[in-house]
Amino acid sequence: MRARLIVADRALRAAIAPALAERAGGPLIVLAGCDRVAELRRANPAAAIVVVAIGRAEIAAALDAGADVALAGALRPAELRAHLRALARRGHPVAPPALDRRARTVELEGTALRLGRLEFALLAVLAGEQGRVFTKAELRRACWGAGAPAPPSRALERHAGRLRRRLGPHGAALVTVWGVGYRLDATVARPHEINPRGGAAA
Repeated sequence: MRARLIVADRALRAAIAPALAERAGGPLIVLAGCDRVAELRRANPAAAIVVVAIGRAEIAAALDAGADVALAGALRPAELRAHLRALARRGHPVAPPALDRRARTVELEGTALRLGRLEFALLAVLAGEQGRVFTKAELRRACWGAGAPAPPSRALERHAGRLRRRLGPHGAALVTVWGVGYRLDATVARPHEINPRGGAAA
């Protein structure tokens, strides 16, 4: 089944037509710029969102807002097609991460993930109640500690972005709930927990 293009700037349509023809599956959103990413992610949770023609400094913000792919600079059709093929491969079954709270380690398909202390704490909290939306205040308390000094501005967002990238094919399960916080998508395979009572706080 051919992908359904929901949104694209008119100037992009001709450039992305060959890439779209190669993509099978669900809806695809292609944007020039990242201003509407969060809005469109909320309205289209199952869509693949690709942001193109942005500055390198905007890549992290686009991914944190819900984009699956963010490409800086001029649109390169061959690179776009390669990213769309990679997105299509994400639909193949993969083993969920193995989370060991006591050892504070995470494995994905047999490979140990290099998570920082705060990325691990964030994953452990979200995995403890998969599907629940945690507010940013709750996550800051859980990850930094209730009595700790306030973390730097947007520190939580940066760690969430790093965790999403480290999770690879499961990164889309870490969902940004705009204006509220984060949740671990309950429709995605739950992380396999080893020593589940080992505690999650950082």
